Amino acid sequence: MGRRGDSHALIIGSDRIASYTIGIEQPFRHLSKHGICSYEVTSDEDVRVSAMAAADIVIFFRSVKKEAYRSLQIAREMGKKTVYVIDDHFLAMSPSTDIGSYYHESSKKSTYIQFLKSADIVKVASNFFANHLETHFGPRKIVCFPGSVNFSALEGLKKNKRDDDKVVIGYEGGRKSIAFEPVIKALRGIIRTYGDLVRIEFFGYVPEEIAGKPQVAFKQHNSDYQSFLKSLYRSNWDIGLAPLEQTLLHDCKTNNKFREYGACQIPGVYTSSPAYSDWVTNRDNGMLVEHTRDGWYEALAELIEHPTLRERIKDNAEKEAHERFSVEACADNWHKQILLS
Repeated sequence: MGRRGDSHALIIGSDRIASYTIGIEQPFRHLSKHGICSYEVTSDEDVRVSAMAAADIVIFFRSVKKEAYRSLQIAREMGKKTVYVIDDHFLAMSPSTDIGSYYHESSKKSTYIQFLKSADIVKVASNFFANHLETHFGPRKIVCFPGSVNFSALEGLKKNKRDDDKVVIGYEGGRKSIAFEPVIKALRGIIRTYGDLVRIEFFGYVPEEIAGKPQVAFKQHNSDYQSFLKSLYRSNWDIGLAPLEQTLLHDCKTNNKFREYGACQIPGVYTSSPAYSDWVTNRDNGMLVEHTRDGWYEALAELIEHPTLRERIKDNAEKEAHERFSVEACADNWHKQILLS
């Protein structure tokens, strides 16, 4: 619970995933600290009518349950401003996956569409996603801005010391077998060309095709977001990998890796997809590549051989992360684009 400010928000939905932390919790803590907006958080199932009555704005995060939509209807009947926050296009998920089958269940699918059409504001973090929703679902109003990076969590941290002059390529995150297919082919070529001049570190997921090679290291991923961010900062990678599948679902994704790599001073290589092409200028604040073996190989080789290019990308990406993705910037977007609208 934040302290009482000029307005009060009731936030409804799951608070146990990283996108809640970076998109809602961090900016609202900042707003509460500065007396702009206090807030209360509750689950879809535990909403109290009295809590809605006390709120000026009711925010639903990734909600697809009928009881949550009923809460939206009650909030609208009370004259409250309602906001639906989503960071994934649920209908673009494959129904053959566990998470996709959940969101494709008929009542959840229809409730998702009702939320899109009925909330006063739909908030997303991708321009492509915003345009897609505008075209196909016609929400009342749609607002788009990215999540936040808690730079205070990185203050005072030191990079891991290097015992050699190897160029370290890294990835931290979940399993992305399809996205990594051309990257694996490129990394095999990098290993053949550069041998022991490179080291490749995987935290959380390592493609089995290159696991066990002398140049490849692996350790488990930390699921706590703040711990993950600190681990990423300390990693001291020379190059960060950010492959993304080229499907509607992934085109609607936000620029997580660009924010994180920039904040952690890591030059990133990104699939040329809407998630990154809106933000990355090739060879300036990142490397934007065609999602092919040659596209990935050529970008990695260029970065390996040109440390001054890595340095320029690192500096520009870090500067942009501070300017556009800080908690203060995200909170300001919430204040100006949603709370005051």
